[in-house]
Amino acid sequence: MKQVISASRRTDIPAFYLKWLMERIKQGRVEVRNPFYRDQVRVVDLTPEKVEWLVFWSRNYGVFLKHPECFRNYQLFFHFTIVSHHPWLEKHHLPVARAVQQLAELAHRYGPERITWRYDPLVFWQVDGTLFTNWNREEFERLCREVARCGVQRCYFSFVTPYPKFLRRFRKKYPQAKVHLPDESHQFQLLEEMVNIARKHHIQLFSCCNDRLLRVPGVQKGHCIDGNLLNQLSRGGMVTVAKAPTRTDCGCTRSIDIGDYLQQPCSFGCIYCYANPRWQ
Repeated sequence: MKQVISASRRTDIPAFYLKWLMERIKQGRVEVRNPFYRDQVRVVDLTPEKVEWLVFWSRNYGVFLKHPECFRNYQLFFHFTIVSHHPWLEKHHLPVARAVQQLAELAHRYGPERITWRYDPLVFWQVDGTLFTNWNREEFERLCREVARCGVQRCYFSFVTPYPKFLRRFRKKYPQAKVHLPDESHQFQLLEEMVNIARKHHIQLFSCCNDRLLRVPGVQKGHCIDGNLLNQLSRGGMVTVAKAPTRTDCGCTRSIDIGDYLQQPCSFGCIYCYANPRWQ
């Protein structure tokens, strides 16, 4: 049974390291360093004889769309993060209109069923008693309409995880502010609104790594890498459906992630990111 390659939860390879990946594909192999035990290195075979699917994660597929020939021997699946931008949260971003254009091109080339739209994470904070957030109802509704027009029917969402590194960064960068974590009732109320908006456009909402939110009618459990879905979509061989969660409530099946937190820092500079230890 062939492998599923994740490129990558640890950094944005399509946006910033696609040339590196194309070179590794030409070589047919990649060395992957253990993110926790840096002296441990694994050699991963990238030849089409060993790899069935490449699963990409990105906020910008502009470079990828210029080099489709490099990936023609693989089946491809795309996670595309398109979320309302706030300058306090991301240093750099792709304008939403351009992101939607890229989504439409990906859907045209590869099929909308091979794309998951990610509207996450949702972040809330307070300054002098005033609540701020990157949740934008009008833009979410507009995005649902435009994403649905491309044929994409899956939307993954999450509320930001209050990792200590995120809270430290936020306190240091914005000492006048405090991260706010909505209580359960407010989360459920917001999700009910999201479900109602998404349903109008025939989009299904999936919760990433938070099974508590499944109590909201219309929300399903997310499986970002989903062997069952990949097998349904496959035009070739099957892949494993064995569970391989990366954290609590994760529904992912087994894959090999080939990114590197340290050697491939993501330049989008999201302050809430768990995957960028060098954020400044």
